[in-house]
Amino acid sequence: DTRVRGWFLLDSYLPTFFLTGAYLLCIWLGNKFMKERPPFSLRAHLIVYNLGITLLSLYMLIELILATWEGGYNLQCQNLHSAGEADIRIAKVLWWYYFSKVIEFMDTIFFVLRKKSSQITFLHVYHHATMFNIWWCVLNWIPCGQSFFGPTLNSFIHVLMYSYYGLSVIPSMRKYLWWKKYLTQAQLIQFLLTIVHTLSAAVKPCGFPFGCLMFQSSYMATLVVLFINFYIK
Repeated sequence: DTRVRGWFLLDSYLPTFFLTGAYLLCIWLGNKFMKERPPFSLRAHLIVYNLGITLLSLYMLIELILATWEGGYNLQCQNLHSAGEADIRIAKVLWWYYFSKVIEFMDTIFFVLRKKSSQITFLHVYHHATMFNIWWCVLNWIPCGQSFFGPTLNSFIHVLMYSYYGLSVIPSMRKYLWWKKYLTQAQLIQFLLTIVHTLSAAVKPCGFPFGCLMFQSSYMATLVVLFINFYIK
């Protein structure tokens, strides 16, 4: 999409590819490094990190709601070019969404340093690694229109999730974190709503690329399967 040419990290796939490779390498080498060492506490780092992601997610949620309202976005199906400046505004927010996926690699690095190996599951690594790469593609070809819906829901979920992570580091706050048990349920509802929203544009097209709709639905289906498996366990 010519509207995103020159934006940071988008003109070449290589930075995204190498950052993903570095992420996977850090997990492997980090676990080796920590094997004979005591875990780090990192309490202050975790509070600052999780608060930062919470605030970024809140900004993206609010900005996406305002931009789609301003652009008169159609909830059932929205194409890539009819909303003018609102499309650019949404693309800018979705760039932050893409960039937030590389920041969130730190979730796993903190697990490694704290020796929380049970948290580094296939689901966790698969979700983090694939999202960053998929959103590089989204920003280059479909940076607005129908693409707005998943990030809007996900930003809301991340406000709940990262606020929980940050507050749970403080022992005195744990008894107030009533929403912990609902987080995985909320994530599953998010994926199912995204699939329904994506397929609605296939049932009643508006010019949004059909192949992208099928890919997103299929990817979301893999997350539903993996998260249901996680939820049951």
